[in-house]
Amino acid sequence: MKEEISASNQPVELIPGTLAGIIDWQILDQIWHVIQHSGDSSWHVLNNDASLPGYSRANVVDTSTGLASSLNALHDYLRQSHPHNYCGLVFTDSFTDPTLIRIFDPKFITSMCNIYGNAPAPSWVISTMDAAQLAARDKVSSKLPNHRLGKQLPAVPKHPQVADSLDARSMGCPLPLLHTARSLRRLAVGEILEVVTIDPGAVNDIEVLCKSTGAKLLALAEGEYGYSYYVERGLDKKSSGLALAPPID
Repeated sequence: MKEEISASNQPVELIPGTLAGIIDWQILDQIWHVIQHSGDSSWHVLNNDASLPGYSRANVVDTSTGLASSLNALHDYLRQSHPHNYCGLVFTDSFTDPTLIRIFDPKFITSMCNIYGNAPAPSWVISTMDAAQLAARDKVSSKLPNHRLGKQLPAVPKHPQVADSLDARSMGCPLPLLHTARSLRRLAVGEILEVVTIDPGAVNDIEVLCKSTGAKLLALAEGEYGYSYYVERGLDKKSSGLALAPPID
């Protein structure tokens, strides 16, 4: 996949092989519309309860009553369980012609301080592939969920558009946020920092940091190496302790 996405005037071109994260709820609504008008028989809605013993997602979101009803139930659940003006819980292989959508339950994501090998699996998958095809695809392509303590994380590819990249996948709290703020301080206003973590829940931490520092989340992506958050440096908010953190030389 090669798409340009942005929340402002600065486009961010995703690296091929990554899934684009959806920040804007309206974009998610557009994807629901595309799926609903492409025919029920072409799509499969799958629940993932494997990592949650005793918990059935069917009790929270009923996805057994047809495609349109399932999408409406997922829409309502995400908006009620994640009452923010940004999404960040849904990743897709295309905004205009999707074939794979991965959705994370907001109740089971953690933060960018989630280090070493506990990256959550998607709670729901909507795809033109059936369960067997998806399992075969993930077995050969998904490296991050197979990572465990002590094993090397997949290398992060160099992004041609970013001014700097911060690998926060092995940092414990509060280092990811502190190093993100300090890395932003090294950049000129308008330059882009890529922050890489292993948890999709980092979107909540990044949003707090952006409000504190005047930065802006432009885009996010999911790859075999983790989750990338593309943050544009803005004008510092001088009242913020994070904004005042000095850069590390």
